[in-house]
Amino acid sequence: MKKYLALVLVVLLAATVVVPFSKTAAENVTTVKIYIGKPVAYVNGAEKSLDQPPVIMNNRTMVPIRFVTEAMGANVQWNAKDRTVTITLGKNIAILKIDSVKAQANGYDVYLDAAPTIIVKTSRTVVPVRFVAETLGMEVFWNGTERSVTIKYSPEWKPVQVSFWNAMNYKQGETLNALIKEFNATHPRIEIKGTSFSSYRPLQQKTIAAIAAGNPPVLTQAYENWVAQYITGGYLIPMEKFVNGPDGLLKKDREDFFSNMWKDGYLPDGKLWMLPFNKSNIVMYYNVDMLKKNGISAPPKTWDEFAQDCKILTKSDGSQWGVSYTPSVDLWYGRVFEYGGQVLSNDYRKVVVDKTPNAEKPAALIALEKFNDLVKNGEMHITTRYSYQTDFGNQKCAFVFASVASYYYINKAVGGKFKFAEAPIPAGPAGQHSVMYGTNVVIFGTNSTAEQQMGAWKFVKWFTSPRQTARWSVGSGYLPVRKSALKLPILQNFLSEHPDLRAGYDQLSNCIVEPPISAWNPSRRDIAAELQKIYLGKISPEDGLKELAAKLRANIGEH
Repeated sequence: MKKYLALVLVVLLAATVVVPFSKTAAENVTTVKIYIGKPVAYVNGAEKSLDQPPVIMNNRTMVPIRFVTEAMGANVQWNAKDRTVTITLGKNIAILKIDSVKAQANGYDVYLDAAPTIIVKTSRTVVPVRFVAETLGMEVFWNGTERSVTIKYSPEWKPVQVSFWNAMNYKQGETLNALIKEFNATHPRIEIKGTSFSSYRPLQQKTIAAIAAGNPPVLTQAYENWVAQYITGGYLIPMEKFVNGPDGLLKKDREDFFSNMWKDGYLPDGKLWMLPFNKSNIVMYYNVDMLKKNGISAPPKTWDEFAQDCKILTKSDGSQWGVSYTPSVDLWYGRVFEYGGQVLSNDYRKVVVDKTPNAEKPAALIALEKFNDLVKNGEMHITTRYSYQTDFGNQKCAFVFASVASYYYINKAVGGKFKFAEAPIPAGPAGQHSVMYGTNVVIFGTNSTAEQQMGAWKFVKWFTSPRQTARWSVGSGYLPVRKSALKLPILQNFLSEHPDLRAGYDQLSNCIVEPPISAWNPSRRDIAAELQKIYLGKISPEDGLKELAAKLRANIGEH
């Protein structure tokens, strides 16, 4: 019976199409349809003449502002002195300035891809239709085959509510909530309702419970291995349905995402299920003053140099260690690659972590022994959870490993007592690798309407646009997901003022992603537990690796 229900759900989801937000009766909706280059328009089906046809500029549809908005009942005011157009419809206000890409949407500054302009031949003002329509609470649809734009509006419409579960707190939470508030104000047809959980584990647990109850959120953060689990029940809508839909992403926009972040949205079935949201990688934070005091002019670039520096920085009385370290699955995973190994085969069906690639010992064992030697020598202090941040802030150690998004937490722990900076993860014999982690976002089809799904997509599209991802990066510490964001003044100025925070960007091309399979979820727990046993001296690295390999094989079902 469960299999039958899952099959029915999959069929229903596959048939889901993007539809307009409104369900208001047709007689209460004003509809305007116009065609690129044609001097006619249709208002509720009645033909009207246009003295200025719609045009396309910089890949954006520009429409004659006064005709379209006044047909919807909006008020249009022209200020000749500062060359601005103010459009008011109900409670919503859009303000645009001729030949300026900066505009205002309900009190928020926004930046347009194409500036409003006056067509010389007709002396008519044309404006970007999507910006104006969305700001004023209208719906806008582009038909590429007809090269037409359809705009709809009803004063009876209410915002479509979209639940968004996340695990963002502190600076990240403040930044996300501010962006959600701005999106809601500039897209009054949609209301994103954010719910924040204290960490990822309760987020996952609550999501699974909500799925079981048939009431998951419309939008949520999720790791790749979570998503691999969610799709087995047919609960999610592939993100590619929206990316390739009528309000999807242009080819140039898809190619603007960092390639490894974009590829991370695919699962082994070849479908794009996710888009990147809060992506980060692991860097090495170091106490600049402590290194300088001990005659170390630069952070280590290799693990051998790292071991040498830890020896110098460790005090014999136990009051200071080279590094404070909470055993990390992510750092361990990258180090296996840095020593020339892999954890799973490329198709994720076999465990190869205990195999021997061109060496006398498995790469994973060499990596484990290197760290274990630091622990035995008293040069690496093993901690739990986030205690390494406290050690670093109290100058009990010189190095810690953490996500780029940990910057604000570490900065809080340091409290201005000394200068610290980020550096790329040291390289091993097989090169430098850092693990890219952080979550993606997915859209649930269970118990959500097509209108809610479309609202979720519009938020994802907006949030991952160059300007918004740059703002998110500056405010949260996470990496931007778009390459063009790096060229924007907001990010350029931030990196110019914080040159010590470039490490995450510098090693981005070397980032690898952990297996996007459901079996990786329990595997991570097994790896973390085994690392703790090894570094706490409860088991030898060699025996620990044997135990770990056996558990991984059981998890993925390898026989």
